[in-house]
Amino acid sequence: MVRSLIPAGVLLFLAVVSGSWLNAADASPVSSTTAPFALGSDFLVIVDGRVGELDGLKFILDTGSSRTVIDEDVAHRLRLRRRPGKITNFDRDIPIERAEIVELQAGPIRAARANVIVANLKDYSEFARGVDGIIGLDLLSRGKKLSIDYERKLVSFDAASGSEDELAPSRSFVVPIAVQGVRMSLLVDTGLRGLLLYKDRLRKGVPNVRTEGVSRPAVIGRLQATEVNLPGVKIAGPETVATVFLIDRPGNGDPSGIDGYLGPRSLHARRIELDFAGHRLRWQ
Repeated sequence: MVRSLIPAGVLLFLAVVSGSWLNAADASPVSSTTAPFALGSDFLVIVDGRVGELDGLKFILDTGSSRTVIDEDVAHRLRLRRRPGKITNFDRDIPIERAEIVELQAGPIRAARANVIVANLKDYSEFARGVDGIIGLDLLSRGKKLSIDYERKLVSFDAASGSEDELAPSRSFVVPIAVQGVRMSLLVDTGLRGLLLYKDRLRKGVPNVRTEGVSRPAVIGRLQATEVNLPGVKIAGPETVATVFLIDRPGNGDPSGIDGYLGPRSLHARRIELDFAGHRLRWQ
């Protein structure tokens, strides 16, 4: 059975970069193809790639990252010219640098050039250990569709056809769910394992929220969280009891109107499709 969700809205940039925003022309159009991937930690989509003549690199495809990031070791090996900056990653400011790269290829995604963040990926995310870069929405959303087949370990990317779509701003997927009858909006994040909600948003929307069993402390990357069993969760299907991680909302750097994040693996889907052209999430 194929299920579908139409996003509640289109938002820009999960991470905040100091200085001026880079515009649509900062990344070239990308081409279409299909490639195999490795599943890291049972949820991360990791593909082989290269930058210029530097081959044998590994990249995470992450719709929760607004910008493409490469590790500082890769930048050093490429002798890239860099400019200083910073990003806000949830509740922490992380110093970074910016650079322009040419001829990037990451699994099914190819771009003649792109402006990227240069950072120590071990500081950016502990899940990024052992990879050389993170492909974010600045490149992912320049295509029509991104399909991830978790069963066959194949990822497909349909590029824009030369229309204005390929130069559109980065477009996040924000989808509606219901929690005990109250509508909430979650950002679809392929770099996340499960369901994550902001505590204050949940309590404001559902003041008398019901949980089952005992809540448990948990850690998501570097974030402190509380794991709860939350009944009455509806995601384009019947209500269910969902395991949800609750965290404090950061003071800045997060899109307004977002109540949390949805990791596609929490849908237990064999395959998902992010239709950027039609603003629709499908899974089966």
